[in-house]
Amino acid sequence: MNDAPRSVRIAVGLWLAIAVFVLFTTAGLWFQRGEIERLSGRPPADVTNFLVALTVVAVIFAALYGLLTRLLVKRKNWARVALSVVSIVHMIWLLLVGVSTANLVVLLLICVAIVFTWQARTAQWLAEVREQ
Repeated sequence: MNDAPRSVRIAVGLWLAIAVFVLFTTAGLWFQRGEIERLSGRPPADVTNFLVALTVVAVIFAALYGLLTRLLVKRKNWARVALSVVSIVHMIWLLLVGVSTANLVVLLLICVAIVFTWQARTAQWLAEVREQ
């Protein structure tokens, strides 16, 4: 990773930041469970089921980001494509769940991470492995 260009280091940092932010945001929802029950008017069991589903999805996305970022650092070119596909699915998921400040932050981070992941210097760095 020390030989990686700045664009790669920024992309890696952004992907990992997204994973951590998603996990912390989801954990924060558990602390606001009572408020969610009050605002939604749903029974506690429904809110719990909703939070469990959100948590499972968040852990899956965070794990995928972590794994694929690690593979990107190992110069696996296909990891770039996989990160992009996972992030697009994640963006669709966020839009389906609903608009919130946290979701908008994640959407913005994903967009910036994709830009750095697909910069020419990143592609060149990944191609150097194939040339050796």
